[in-house]
Amino acid sequence: MSEPNFSQRASEFANQAAEAAGPVLARAKVVAGELADKAGPYVEKAAGLAAQGVTVAAGQLDKATSGKYSEKINSVTAKISGTLDRGK
Repeated sequence: MSEPNFSQRASEFANQAAEAAGPVLARAKVVAGELADKAGPYVEKAAGLAAQGVTVAAGQLDKATSGKYSEKINSVTAKISGTLDRGK
């Protein structure tokens, strides 16, 4: 019998690697899901705090500019708040 060519050997090696990685990949998916579940409340809390910070900063900017840029400040504040709400 002749020795397998390079592509055959590479294919066999790739199959062996895929078989060996299967259980590790399955476990990684489970762990990633668990971590995502644990992170959820922290993400929501951070989004809420960020929204509060944006509101405070907008108020201070509006006050500092004596209302001259209120419309623009409110527009940006609304866009940022909308983006933060989508992350929840």
